[in-house]
Amino acid sequence: MATGIVLALVKYSDTGNILHIYTPDQGRMHLMVYGSKYKGILRPLSIIEYTSSRRNNAPMQMQTLSSASLGYTPSLLSTEVTRQCIAMFIAEIVSYTLRHPMSDKPLYDWLNNTIQRLDTEKDISNLHIEFLIDYATYLGIGIDEDEHPEWYSEPTSRIERQERLRELIAYFQEHIDDLPTIKSLDVLIEVFN
Repeated sequence: MATGIVLALVKYSDTGNILHIYTPDQGRMHLMVYGSKYKGILRPLSIIEYTSSRRNNAPMQMQTLSSASLGYTPSLLSTEVTRQCIAMFIAEIVSYTLRHPMSDKPLYDWLNNTIQRLDTEKDISNLHIEFLIDYATYLGIGIDEDEHPEWYSEPTSRIERQERLRELIAYFQEHIDDLPTIKSLDVLIEVFN
């Protein structure tokens, strides 16, 4: 069994989807998923244990998900809408920005820890902002605290959070080529309203 973090499940055909995951050993991977058997556990930021195989052992063919189960059973993340929206947002950011297939164990461990914090910490109102600031460093576009000291202070109001979030997304768009519009941003802002 291998372990991975679900980033996205994208419809491919009437019978199949492509699962984007990030693993500690192989980095970013894409797996074919047929049917809807695993739909309940393949949510954004689910930590799964899985097996995969190639059809007819064809080396050039994408691997197919053979089995999957939750590697970490969330308590609050599976029931609270606010936590699910933050998970969608984080998964979308990682999915769009983590483009290389190489493994990065420290990054994987940090993402895993972030997911568990999202699931267990009582106050998560600034977790997505902390995530962006820390994640920028992992991407090699770290935010200079001398240049943006205001980003390192904790926002205390809804308006401050929205402003900070938009500023950080603009920073990512400025430093990452072809970063598409983050669709979950509006949903996240609405949830915190």
